[in-house]
Amino acid sequence: MKLCIKYNKETIQDKKFKVIVKFFKFLNRELPLKSDLDIHFLDERMGKMTTGSYHDKKHRIKCLAKNRMTSDIMRTISHEWAHAFDKENLNIKDRRGIGGESENFANSISGALVKKFVKSNPKLNTTIYS
Repeated sequence: MKLCIKYNKETIQDKKFKVIVKFFKFLNRELPLKSDLDIHFLDERMGKMTTGSYHDKKHRIKCLAKNRMTSDIMRTISHEWAHAFDKENLNIKDRRGIGGESENFANSISGALVKKFVKSNPKLNTTIYS
């Protein structure tokens, strides 16, 4: 699996970006994906997205990044990554946006993944919480 990451250096500073790249490696160990993935960090929301979106046919995650803490960006990325993992491996049928099994899976696993990453990387806390 390869990642293609698109971002604006004014949106995500180098220090934050290095933590996010480390988080991608962590995510791929925890929830390995087979398909290549495009990740776009955005300055503003596009269309009907909230803070993130996953487009399974294009294998693309979009994440709102401007003026957000690194931990919030990580939570959005892991949530959308969980949707990609679900599509490739679990194929959960209940896809209701609120309260559906797929959405509940992405919500719960993304919080756990961020917490596990933070606990295993305490030296990064200053950057994670900025």
